[in-house]
Amino acid sequence: MKTIRGATIAVLASISLVLAGSPAATAQTPSGPPLETPKSKLDAALHCAEGVEGATVNPVLFVPGTTAEGGENFAWNYVTALRNEGFPACWVNYPYRGWRDMQTSSEYVVHAIRTMHERSGRKVSTIGHSQGGLHPAWVTRFWPDIAGMLDDAISFGSPFHGSTVASLYCGVLNLFPTGCQESFWQFTKDSNWSRALNAEPMPEGPAFTSVYTNFDEFATPGKAASRLDGAAHIGVQDICPGRFAEHFTLVVDAVPYALTLDALRHDGPADPARIDKSVCGKGFMPLDWPGFAGTVPDLLSLPVKAWLQSPPWTWVRAEPPLRDYAR
Repeated sequence: MKTIRGATIAVLASISLVLAGSPAATAQTPSGPPLETPKSKLDAALHCAEGVEGATVNPVLFVPGTTAEGGENFAWNYVTALRNEGFPACWVNYPYRGWRDMQTSSEYVVHAIRTMHERSGRKVSTIGHSQGGLHPAWVTRFWPDIAGMLDDAISFGSPFHGSTVASLYCGVLNLFPTGCQESFWQFTKDSNWSRALNAEPMPEGPAFTSVYTNFDEFATPGKAASRLDGAAHIGVQDICPGRFAEHFTLVVDAVPYALTLDALRHDGPADPARIDKSVCGKGFMPLDWPGFAGTVPDLLSLPVKAWLQSPPWTWVRAEPPLRDYAR
Protein backbone atom coordinates (compact mmCIF):
# COMPACT_ATOMS: atom_id res chain seq x y z
CA MET A 1 0.00 0.00 0.00
CA LYS A 2 2.85 2.38 0.86
CA THR A 3 4.44 1.57 -2.47
CA ILE A 4 1.23 2.33 -4.38
CA ARG A 5 0.69 5.52 -2.38
CA GLY A 6 4.28 6.62 -2.96
CA ALA A 7 4.00 5.92 -6.68
CA THR A 8 0.76 7.89 -6.86
CA ILE A 9 2.36 10.88 -5.13
CA ALA A 10 5.32 10.72 -7.49
CA VAL A 11 3.06 10.65 -10.55
CA LEU A 12 0.99 13.57 -9.25
CA ALA A 13 4.15 15.53 -8.50
CA SER A 14 5.45 14.91 -12.01
CA ILE A 15 2.16 16.03 -13.54
CA SER A 16 2.19 19.20 -11.46
CA LEU A 17 5.72 20.02 -12.61
CA VAL A 18 4.78 19.49 -16.23
CA LEU A 19 1.71 21.68 -15.86
CA ALA A 20 3.68 24.37 -14.08
CA GLY A 21 6.06 24.55 -17.00
CA SER A 22 3.42 24.46 -19.70
CA PRO A 23 2.41 27.63 -21.58
CA ALA A 24 -1.13 27.33 -20.28
CA ALA A 25 0.00 27.32 -16.68
CA THR A 26 2.76 29.92 -16.95
CA ALA A 27 1.68 33.42 -16.08
CA GLN A 28 1.71 35.73 -19.09
CA THR A 29 3.78 38.89 -19.11
CA PRO A 30 1.57 41.69 -17.78
CA SER A 31 0.51 44.10 -20.49
CA GLY A 32 0.83 47.31 -18.48
CA PRO A 33 -1.58 50.22 -18.06
CA PRO A 34 -4.74 50.15 -20.18
CA LEU A 35 -4.79 52.40 -23.23
CA GLU A 36 -7.16 55.34 -22.82
CA THR A 37 -7.31 56.20 -26.54
CA PRO A 38 -10.14 54.50 -28.50
CA LYS A 39 -8.95 51.60 -30.63
CA SER A 40 -10.49 53.15 -33.76
CA LYS A 41 -8.15 56.14 -33.45
CA LEU A 42 -5.14 53.92 -32.76
CA ASP A 43 -5.90 51.78 -35.82
CA ALA A 44 -6.37 54.81 -38.07
CA ALA A 45 -2.96 56.22 -37.10
CA LEU A 46 -0.99 53.16 -38.24
CA HIS A 47 -0.02 52.94 -41.92
CA CYS A 48 1.69 49.84 -43.32
CA ALA A 49 3.20 48.94 -46.66
CA GLU A 50 2.97 45.45 -48.12
CA GLY A 51 4.98 42.64 -46.62
CA VAL A 52 4.23 43.03 -42.92
CA GLU A 53 1.74 40.15 -42.90
CA GLY A 54 3.80 37.00 -42.49
CA ALA A 55 7.08 38.92 -42.82
CA THR A 56 10.30 36.90 -43.24
CA VAL A 57 12.39 39.57 -41.45
CA ASN A 58 11.51 41.82 -38.55
CA PRO A 59 9.34 44.70 -39.79
CA VAL A 60 10.27 48.29 -38.96
CA LEU A 61 8.01 50.89 -37.35
CA PHE A 62 8.87 54.53 -38.08
CA VAL A 63 8.01 57.02 -35.35
CA PRO A 64 8.16 60.69 -36.45
CA GLY A 65 9.58 63.77 -34.83
CA THR A 66 7.47 66.54 -33.39
CA THR A 67 5.30 68.39 -35.94
CA ALA A 68 5.73 65.75 -38.68
CA GLU A 69 3.55 62.80 -39.60
CA GLY A 70 5.24 59.48 -40.25
CA GLY A 71 5.09 59.67 -44.05
CA GLU A 72 6.37 63.23 -44.13
CA ASN A 73 9.32 62.29 -41.96
CA PHE A 74 10.25 58.91 -43.45
CA ALA A 75 8.39 57.86 -46.63
CA TRP A 76 10.87 59.50 -49.03
CA ASN A 77 14.03 58.33 -47.25
CA TYR A 78 14.06 55.40 -44.84
CA VAL A 79 10.86 53.63 -45.87
CA THR A 80 12.01 53.50 -49.50
CA ALA A 81 15.62 52.62 -48.70
CA LEU A 82 14.79 49.84 -46.25
CA ARG A 83 12.12 48.42 -48.52
CA ASN A 84 14.87 48.01 -51.13
CA GLU A 85 16.89 46.19 -48.46
CA GLY A 86 13.99 43.80 -47.83
CA PHE A 87 12.51 45.29 -44.66
CA PRO A 88 8.72 45.77 -44.58
CA ALA A 89 7.69 48.98 -42.90
CA CYS A 90 4.89 50.86 -41.14
CA TRP A 91 4.67 54.34 -39.73
CA VAL A 92 2.51 55.88 -37.05
CA ASN A 93 1.04 59.39 -36.75
CA TYR A 94 0.55 61.24 -33.47
CA PRO A 95 -2.56 63.15 -32.56
CA TYR A 96 -2.01 66.91 -32.95
CA ARG A 97 1.34 66.25 -34.64
CA GLY A 98 2.97 65.55 -31.30
CA TRP A 99 2.39 68.96 -29.72
CA ARG A 100 0.17 67.57 -26.94
CA ASP A 101 0.94 65.29 -23.97
CA MET A 102 3.45 62.63 -25.01
CA GLN A 103 1.82 60.18 -22.62
CA THR A 104 -1.12 60.07 -25.03
CA SER A 105 1.11 59.85 -28.10
CA SER A 106 2.93 56.87 -26.55
CA GLU A 107 -0.30 54.88 -26.59
CA TYR A 108 -0.24 55.02 -30.39
CA VAL A 109 3.24 53.47 -30.35
CA VAL A 110 2.18 50.73 -27.93
CA HIS A 111 -0.71 49.80 -30.21
CA ALA A 112 1.44 49.97 -33.35
CA ILE A 113 4.08 47.61 -31.96
CA ARG A 114 1.48 45.14 -30.71
CA THR A 115 -0.39 45.20 -34.02
CA MET A 116 2.73 44.73 -36.13
CA HIS A 117 3.96 41.94 -33.87
CA GLU A 118 0.63 40.13 -34.18
CA ARG A 119 0.39 40.59 -37.96
CA SER A 120 3.97 39.60 -38.74
CA GLY A 121 4.51 36.94 -36.09
CA ARG A 122 7.91 38.52 -35.47
CA LYS A 123 9.58 41.08 -33.26
CA VAL A 124 9.38 44.69 -34.40
CA SER A 125 12.20 47.22 -34.77
CA THR A 126 11.63 50.95 -34.44
CA ILE A 127 13.34 53.98 -35.96
CA GLY A 128 12.49 57.35 -34.46
CA HIS A 129 13.62 60.90 -35.07
CA SER A 130 13.70 63.37 -32.18
CA GLN A 131 10.45 62.83 -30.21
CA GLY A 132 10.02 59.65 -32.23
CA GLY A 133 12.98 58.03 -30.50
CA LEU A 134 11.61 58.76 -27.03
CA HIS A 135 8.39 56.76 -27.33
CA PRO A 136 9.87 53.26 -27.87
CA ALA A 137 11.95 53.74 -24.72
CA TRP A 138 8.95 55.04 -22.74
CA VAL A 139 6.63 52.20 -23.79
CA THR A 140 9.30 49.55 -23.13
CA ARG A 141 9.77 51.03 -19.67
CA PHE A 142 6.09 51.08 -18.68
CA TRP A 143 4.35 48.36 -20.76
CA PRO A 144 6.07 45.07 -19.77
CA ASP A 145 4.83 43.08 -22.77
CA ILE A 146 6.52 45.43 -25.24
CA ALA A 147 10.04 44.32 -24.28
CA GLY A 148 9.30 40.85 -25.66
CA MET A 149 7.98 42.28 -28.95
CA LEU A 150 10.77 44.78 -29.65
CA ASP A 151 14.07 43.95 -31.34
CA ASP A 152 15.98 47.14 -32.21
CA ALA A 153 15.00 50.64 -31.11
CA ILE A 154 17.05 53.18 -33.07
CA SER A 155 16.81 56.91 -32.40
CA PHE A 156 18.21 60.01 -34.10
CA GLY A 157 18.66 63.17 -32.05
CA SER A 158 16.30 62.13 -29.25
CA PRO A 159 16.60 64.13 -25.98
CA PHE A 160 16.15 61.33 -23.44
CA HIS A 161 17.41 63.69 -20.72
CA GLY A 162 15.64 66.76 -22.02
CA SER A 163 16.96 69.70 -24.02
CA THR A 164 18.40 72.98 -22.79
CA VAL A 165 16.93 74.70 -25.86
CA ALA A 166 13.46 73.41 -24.96
CA SER A 167 13.94 74.77 -21.44
CA LEU A 168 14.86 78.18 -22.84
CA TYR A 169 11.99 78.08 -25.34
CA CYS A 170 9.30 77.28 -22.76
CA GLY A 171 10.85 79.69 -20.27
CA VAL A 172 10.46 82.54 -22.76
CA LEU A 173 6.94 81.53 -23.84
CA ASN A 174 5.89 81.27 -20.20
CA LEU A 175 6.43 85.02 -19.90
CA PHE A 176 3.21 85.30 -21.90
CA PRO A 177 -0.28 84.15 -20.83
CA THR A 178 -0.37 81.30 -23.36
CA GLY A 179 2.49 79.28 -21.89
CA CYS A 180 4.13 76.50 -23.94
CA GLN A 181 3.08 73.39 -25.88
CA GLU A 182 2.51 70.35 -23.65
CA SER A 183 5.13 68.09 -25.23
CA PHE A 184 7.68 70.90 -25.31
CA TRP A 185 7.43 71.11 -21.51
CA GLN A 186 8.18 67.38 -21.43
CA PHE A 187 11.29 68.02 -23.59
CA THR A 188 12.73 70.45 -21.04
CA LYS A 189 15.83 69.48 -19.12
CA ASP A 190 15.05 67.52 -15.92
CA SER A 191 11.34 67.41 -16.72
CA ASN A 192 9.20 64.99 -14.72
CA TRP A 193 8.77 63.00 -17.94
CA SER A 194 12.54 62.63 -18.42
CA ARG A 195 13.11 61.74 -14.77
CA ALA A 196 10.40 59.07 -14.90
CA LEU A 197 11.92 57.56 -18.06
CA ASN A 198 15.43 57.45 -16.60
CA ALA A 199 14.52 56.38 -13.06
CA GLU A 200 15.47 52.79 -13.90
CA PRO A 201 17.44 51.11 -16.71
CA MET A 202 15.60 49.85 -19.76
CA PRO A 203 14.25 46.28 -19.43
CA GLU A 204 16.39 43.52 -20.90
CA GLY A 205 15.63 42.33 -24.40
CA PRO A 206 15.45 45.20 -26.89
CA ALA A 207 18.69 46.65 -28.27
CA PHE A 208 18.75 50.46 -28.11
CA THR A 209 20.94 52.59 -30.40
CA SER A 210 20.98 56.35 -29.81
CA VAL A 211 22.59 58.33 -32.62
CA TYR A 212 23.41 62.00 -32.03
CA THR A 213 25.34 64.87 -33.54
CA ASN A 214 27.47 67.43 -31.73
CA PHE A 215 25.83 70.12 -33.89
CA ASP A 216 22.24 69.39 -32.87
CA GLU A 217 20.41 72.69 -32.45
CA PHE A 218 17.29 71.26 -30.78
CA ALA A 219 18.25 68.19 -28.70
CA THR A 220 20.98 70.07 -26.82
CA PRO A 221 23.65 69.41 -25.87
CA GLY A 222 23.62 66.57 -28.38
CA LYS A 223 25.75 64.05 -26.52
CA ALA A 224 24.39 64.63 -23.01
CA ALA A 225 20.75 64.98 -24.04
CA SER A 226 20.71 61.76 -26.09
CA ARG A 227 22.27 59.44 -23.52
CA LEU A 228 20.11 56.47 -22.50
CA ASP A 229 21.34 53.91 -19.97
CA GLY A 230 21.96 50.59 -21.68
CA ALA A 231 21.92 52.04 -25.21
CA ALA A 232 24.76 52.15 -27.70
CA HIS A 233 25.43 55.91 -27.70
CA ILE A 234 27.06 56.90 -30.98
CA GLY A 235 27.87 60.32 -32.38
CA VAL A 236 28.04 60.98 -36.11
CA GLN A 237 31.41 62.58 -35.38
CA ASP A 238 32.60 59.34 -33.71
CA ILE A 239 32.48 57.78 -37.17
CA CYS A 240 33.54 60.81 -39.22
CA PRO A 241 35.36 63.43 -37.06
CA GLY A 242 34.37 66.99 -37.86
CA ARG A 243 31.40 65.96 -40.04
CA PHE A 244 28.63 68.53 -40.04
CA ALA A 245 25.20 67.10 -39.33
CA GLU A 246 22.41 68.92 -37.54
CA HIS A 247 19.07 67.85 -36.11
CA PHE A 248 17.08 67.57 -39.33
CA THR A 249 19.81 66.17 -41.57
CA LEU A 250 20.12 63.13 -39.28
CA VAL A 251 17.29 61.56 -41.30
CA VAL A 252 19.15 61.87 -44.60
CA ASP A 253 22.81 61.62 -43.58
CA ALA A 254 24.72 58.53 -44.76
CA VAL A 255 26.29 57.86 -41.34
CA PRO A 256 23.07 57.30 -39.32
CA TYR A 257 21.83 55.15 -42.20
CA ALA A 258 24.95 52.97 -42.05
CA LEU A 259 24.48 52.59 -38.28
CA THR A 260 20.82 51.71 -38.83
CA LEU A 261 21.61 48.93 -41.30
CA ASP A 262 24.30 47.62 -38.96
CA ALA A 263 21.85 47.42 -36.06
CA LEU A 264 19.11 45.78 -38.13
CA ARG A 265 21.46 43.18 -39.61
CA HIS A 266 23.19 42.12 -36.38
CA ASP A 267 22.13 40.97 -32.95
CA GLY A 268 22.30 43.80 -30.45
CA PRO A 269 22.73 47.52 -31.14
CA ALA A 270 24.83 49.19 -33.82
CA ASP A 271 28.61 48.86 -33.43
CA PRO A 272 30.79 51.72 -34.76
CA ALA A 273 33.67 49.26 -35.25
CA ARG A 274 31.68 47.54 -38.02
CA ILE A 275 31.09 50.75 -40.00
CA ASP A 276 33.27 51.15 -43.11
CA LYS A 277 35.01 54.53 -43.01
CA SER A 278 34.23 54.98 -46.70
CA VAL A 279 30.82 56.22 -45.53
CA CYS A 280 32.54 59.49 -44.60
CA GLY A 281 32.90 60.20 -48.30
CA LYS A 282 29.15 60.02 -48.82
CA GLY A 283 26.77 62.85 -48.08
CA PHE A 284 23.36 61.24 -48.19
CA MET A 285 21.72 57.89 -47.72
CA PRO A 286 19.78 56.48 -50.70
CA LEU A 287 16.85 58.86 -51.22
CA ASP A 288 13.68 58.82 -53.25
CA TRP A 289 14.35 62.22 -54.85
CA PRO A 290 11.03 62.45 -56.74
CA GLY A 291 9.26 61.51 -53.51
CA PHE A 292 11.23 64.16 -51.65
CA ALA A 293 10.34 66.79 -54.24
CA GLY A 294 6.67 65.92 -53.83
CA THR A 295 6.96 66.17 -50.04
CA VAL A 296 8.69 69.57 -49.95
CA PRO A 297 5.44 71.60 -49.81
CA ASP A 298 4.24 69.48 -46.89
CA LEU A 299 7.58 69.83 -45.09
CA LEU A 300 7.54 73.61 -45.48
CA SER A 301 4.01 73.85 -44.12
CA LEU A 302 4.54 71.60 -41.08
CA PRO A 303 4.68 74.37 -38.44
CA VAL A 304 1.47 75.95 -39.80
CA LYS A 305 -0.31 72.59 -39.79
CA ALA A 306 0.76 71.89 -36.22
CA TRP A 307 -0.20 75.42 -35.13
CA LEU A 308 -3.69 74.99 -36.57
CA GLN A 309 -4.14 71.68 -34.70
CA SER A 310 -2.70 73.03 -31.42
CA PRO A 311 -3.22 76.82 -31.37
CA PRO A 312 -1.82 78.89 -28.48
CA TRP A 313 -5.00 78.63 -26.41
CA THR A 314 -4.30 74.90 -26.06
CA TRP A 315 -0.83 75.55 -24.58
CA VAL A 316 -0.18 75.32 -20.84
CA ARG A 317 1.97 77.03 -18.24
CA ALA A 318 3.43 73.86 -16.71
CA GLU A 319 4.29 70.31 -17.68
CA PRO A 320 1.33 67.89 -17.86
CA PRO A 321 1.18 65.77 -14.70
CA LEU A 322 2.59 62.27 -14.83
CA ARG A 323 0.00 59.54 -15.02
CA ASP A 324 -0.23 57.13 -12.13
CA TYR A 325 1.73 54.36 -13.87
CA ALA A 326 4.77 56.63 -14.33
CA ARG A 327 4.97 58.07 -10.83
